[in-house]
Amino acid sequence: MKLPITDREFIKSWFSDLNNIVNCIPSALKDGNSVLIEIPSIIINKKIKMKYYIRIDKNFCQLTLEGKEDKMKITVILDDEPFAQIYYEGNNEANFYKIFDEIGRKLKEKIYFDYVNYKENFRNANLSEHLKRISFVTKLVAKSKLILEKEINTNDLISSLEELIASCNNYPVLYISAYGDGIFRLIFVNGEFRGIYINYGGKESYVEEDLKNLKGKFKISVYATKLGDILPTEE
Repeated sequence: MKLPITDREFIKSWFSDLNNIVNCIPSALKDGNSVLIEIPSIIINKKIKMKYYIRIDKNFCQLTLEGKEDKMKITVILDDEPFAQIYYEGNNEANFYKIFDEIGRKLKEKIYFDYVNYKENFRNANLSEHLKRISFVTKLVAKSKLILEKEINTNDLISSLEELIASCNNYPVLYISAYGDGIFRLIFVNGEFRGIYINYGGKESYVEEDLKNLKGKFKISVYATKLGDILPTEE
């Protein structure tokens, strides 16, 4: 089943949220560390409780639901044209197969709808303004993975940043925070600026060109984060 979008990083971020997938399964509810699924039967519908496991890898995403007698997997292969597969094994094969088509339809509809909303929110988000706010960057750091810390003393900050970014090119979304002789915070998505905040010499700036003026000692922290986590939320 081919998916309607090709943005691999968005798919990973979307799939890592169990609620997104549960909403695609008819009559399914999250119940603590399990998912409760109601499947159609001839007389009385069956309710099956299954543990869930989510795996996000470079080339695929997978949700595994496993009960005493049932196992279902929803897998997305992150190819050039991503596609989904649904697999079941157990004693209720005929009943589970009845909901496979609906799962596939809802999966395509919901991921496309959420992606359109994400793109619209991303266009409208003023990330540079939000990078000034301690509350925003604190939440962002809490959700991110620290991948590099480095202290530098430089008269050419741009070159130093380019080297750092090149060393982290396996991560599509980067948040860079630095303090010392000045403060700057940057967000990159696929190597492109998406947000910048500078406080240097007592002056604030949101302009990329002003990075050229920064000189001195800085402690730089580089974080890998998810696309969804850089979007500001209402507070």
